[in-house]
Amino acid sequence: MRHNMMKGPLNCVLRGFLILGIMASAYSMVLAGEKEDMEAMQKAMNQQTMERPFNAGDQGALDAYLAQALKNGLPPPQQKPPSNWQPGWTCGNLMYSYYQYRNCLHYHRYYGHYYGY
Repeated sequence: MRHNMMKGPLNCVLRGFLILGIMASAYSMVLAGEKEDMEAMQKAMNQQTMERPFNAGDQGALDAYLAQALKNGLPPPQQKPPSNWQPGWTCGNLMYSYYQYRNCLHYHRYYGHYYGY
């Protein structure tokens, strides 16, 4: 007499959980691969960005903005140095952010010195 143990309701539920576990495990492995791929792509993009020189945009437009602001007597929008500012720095050290670079130039031209002096 042969017993078919896979036909009982409990066995069907157990088999379903087993299949579900295998599928979840396979899915997590796929996601882990995607995460590693995304991290590698982000690292490559960061490297490409850091290799390119800073572009302040249209230098003529920036100079015109600063000239107009000084002509109107407008104080710089940023009175305090950026949080990572270090003594001895110039505006050239802020070339990772156009707005901080622009505000530093405005501050320098308005007050005649860099932040923190």
